[in-house]
Amino acid sequence: MRPAYLLFAVWILLSAGCGRTQEALLYVNGEAVAAEELSLLGDDVDEAVRMKVLQQWAREAGVTDTAFSYEEFLTELSRVNEERLKRKEAGGVVYGMTEYTPLQYYSIQMGEYERALKDKIMQEASEEELLVWYEEHMEDYWEFGEIVADVTAWEDSRAVYEEEVILAPYNLRTLSEQDEMLADALLALEPGETDSWTDEYGIEWTATCKSREEGTYQPFAEVQGAVAEQYAGGMLVQELADRIRTSEILDLREDET
Repeated sequence: MRPAYLLFAVWILLSAGCGRTQEALLYVNGEAVAAEELSLLGDDVDEAVRMKVLQQWAREAGVTDTAFSYEEFLTELSRVNEERLKRKEAGGVVYGMTEYTPLQYYSIQMGEYERALKDKIMQEASEEELLVWYEEHMEDYWEFGEIVADVTAWEDSRAVYEEEVILAPYNLRTLSEQDEMLADALLALEPGETDSWTDEYGIEWTATCKSREEGTYQPFAEVQGAVAEQYAGGMLVQELADRIRTSEILDLREDET
């Protein structure tokens, strides 16, 4: 146990001995993690610490006005579930499940904290900071050049489909959703190369690359929004890890053994 928390721990034990109920056995920066909250997280102390630090950061940043209370969280969950049930019974639209479990709603609320913190980081990021991030992660903004290939489908040694297929960044997602194997094959081909494979229906395919344009890095100005989103995500992970590392953790469960 860290020296700075010796008096705090003694106070907790004395309070419990004087008839004051003290269920929490885990404290993060002097703030209790409710026993029920720890249980909800599968008694995973590392995750409980992460969530408490996230809650504290959210309050410090003004994302929420009050400290997180598990008791108040359960009250809010009950209210939300009641409203959703009434809406459904009245014929209204309820997206997702009618009633959330405590773990589901907890995940939603913690996700909202993270989203709000990311938004705040994005708003406060300067263009210079985003440009530095872009230059350090340029591989994330590489865009392949247009690929043209002759694609043939064979059944019983007979060509049943022949077409020239063009794959470019603008239609990659669509083609991947329609035929992931074809998209993957085209991305790997260089001019003059041929690939072949058999799909789940037993149909044989061949693709021969006719041409492939040189790839290029997307200009910063065109991807600045994506850069800001990724920058904020990276900074969120880093800042949260730093806060956890420097937090004071008091785990009184160790004293029960």
